[in-house]
Amino acid sequence: MNIFDHLKNITITKGPYLGEEGWNNWMINRFLSMNQDYIEVVNIVQKNTWQMKGEYLYNLYKDIIPKQYVYLKYIKSNTKQEYSIEEIEAVQQYFKVSKKEAKEYIDMLPKEELEIITQQINGK
Repeated sequence: MNIFDHLKNITITKGPYLGEEGWNNWMINRFLSMNQDYIEVVNIVQKNTWQMKGEYLYNLYKDIIPKQYVYLKYIKSNTKQEYSIEEIEAVQQYFKVSKKEAKEYIDMLPKEELEIITQQINGK
């Protein structure tokens, strides 16, 4: 049993819940939201039912989503951001954040500001 079996069961088969094996609420929501017709429904459902059991979420989607074949293409980023160790450490020290948060900050900072922070911290 995998996530694709569950998605097929929600959209095409409409059979009984297949069990917890391979079920992940977040991934089910993620895949279903890749279809433009379902994105608003998924948004409402996940806001109101983020901590529900898999069987309940399955039955909800089974009843809401029409019985039809639908291609759910998973869209992921194809660019891998490269971070220099100096930049990460400088942002960590400057903002007093974790390494993970520092990487997020680097993504949001303008290039010029990142250079200023790096120069300030590293004394260059």
